[in-house]
Amino acid sequence: MSFTRPILIAGAGIGGLSLALLLARKGVSTVLVERALRIEEVGAGIQLSPNASRILDRLGLGPALDEAGVQPARIRLIDGKTGTPLTQIPLGFDAERRWGAPYRLIHRAALQQILASAVQKADIDLRLGTELVDCAATAKGVVAHLRSPNIDESFGAGALVGADGVRSSVRTGMGDANVGFSGQIAWRATVHLPTALEANVWLGPGAHLVTYPIDRNGMLNMVAVTRGNEASGGWSQTGSRAELMSWFASWSPQVRRLLEAADTWLTWPLYNGRPAKIGEGRVTLIGDAAHPVLPHLAQGAGLAIEDAAVLAARLEEFPDDPATAFRAYENERASRTAAVQNASRRNGEIFRLSGAAAFARDTVLRVLGPERLMARYDWVYGYRAR
Repeated sequence: MSFTRPILIAGAGIGGLSLALLLARKGVSTVLVERALRIEEVGAGIQLSPNASRILDRLGLGPALDEAGVQPARIRLIDGKTGTPLTQIPLGFDAERRWGAPYRLIHRAALQQILASAVQKADIDLRLGTELVDCAATAKGVVAHLRSPNIDESFGAGALVGADGVRSSVRTGMGDANVGFSGQIAWRATVHLPTALEANVWLGPGAHLVTYPIDRNGMLNMVAVTRGNEASGGWSQTGSRAELMSWFASWSPQVRRLLEAADTWLTWPLYNGRPAKIGEGRVTLIGDAAHPVLPHLAQGAGLAIEDAAVLAARLEEFPDDPATAFRAYENERASRTAAVQNASRRNGEIFRLSGAAAFARDTVLRVLGPERLMARYDWVYGYRAR
């Protein structure tokens, strides 16, 4: 490509790191800035479905992912009140054969470290402890004000990509700070509790619980979703265990034992929506900065990785015109990301049904069976970024 100045990427999360690696493969220079002083865990476990795995495999990261994480045999859907299994989605070999790449479970910190290590090996300019304060458009790109503990500087870049999450400063700088709070709170914990290599989704009235292993050493990730308000949920704050248990008071003993096994639960408010503006000029957004998605389809990381792959491809297609590349990327991703957001929201509603509606849901799941249930996810897991 013919970029004379590097592309500035704000945020060294999964999307930002993936984009830097994908662009490096195409010969595009990037500078990746991250306000945190080190790359570390935000959250706990993460699911990498085949649509994301195939992109990371293309980067040569498959062996490292499989060493750090696991490939589950199935996803089970379970009645949380009775503990009765309803149906399952086969994974493992079945997933790779059907969708062309593995389904993986891994600790988020392990994934970020694998990506960061690859960035360092690729000699990409990664600046930790560096904050993007603001930026301004110029005739040839953007001028960014960067601040680190030791220096303030003006940095000229060919373009800017905001990969800085749901509270994106890049999005705010474009005059759009709002993404909608969903009215839901995620409670997250990890605990050493060896289990089968499978993901379990426990369904129940008003709440649901997802559990899955994230390594071969018996570390179990748990995410409980309940109703709540933005303030009480906090952002990575320690939640009240008594409050959490009250949501699951009438659930099966197995669920209660799982919840009681964790000493500490951290809470996150969950967002879902689309900002009015995804990009302008030589500025665009990827991942949660562009389209925060509820976790009920496990596609937050997947969408960010897909975004990175599509954006890199469009920049290769329009090497002399980042603005055109950015608009092409935004247009291409709009329908896909909106569909995943909508499906994630619907999944959460279905997971938390009660009464007659829950009985109807359970009946449909049993009738569908594993094969037809797999087919319902072809559009998600079979997606291939062009």
